[in-house]
Amino acid sequence: MEAVLFAASQPLRASDIADICGVSPDAVRRELRRLAKEYEERGTAYEIAKIGQRYSLQLRKGYEHYALPFAAMEIPPDVLRTASIIAYNQPILQSDLVKMLGSGVYERVRTLRQMGLVTGKHMGQSLLLSTTRQFSERFGLGTTKEEIKEWMESKQREQ
Repeated sequence: MEAVLFAASQPLRASDIADICGVSPDAVRRELRRLAKEYEERGTAYEIAKIGQRYSLQLRKGYEHYALPFAAMEIPPDVLRTASIIAYNQPILQSDLVKMLGSGVYERVRTLRQMGLVTGKHMGQSLLLSTTRQFSERFGLGTTKEEIKEWMESKQREQ
């Protein structure tokens, strides 16, 4: 199960892990709780995170700075900045985002939508933008806009 979580590019449901490992979803959940406890007791840099109904192997808080120099940048900074503004202000009209960040927003929103991180509903001549469940899973955040906003505000206070 560790290998499956390590290799996964996104959080997995217990049933997904069970199918791969040939065990029941209940056995997966028990083993994940055991692993999480073991990681905690040993003080490892890893933790098993539960994000909604999915599980992920991730770095524990405080260890990110060790990994960052070696991590490939998957999302360009300007696209990430756009995503964070959408997440904080969601739902937000794309036209309002353009007023804040300029016309380059169109391409960045297109990229975010292609990545499955942002969704857009037509609202007049603009799009009403919100983050997706995949956004929350990718960044290890809660799934409600309140949880996302609260997390972002807590990170800002830490700086």
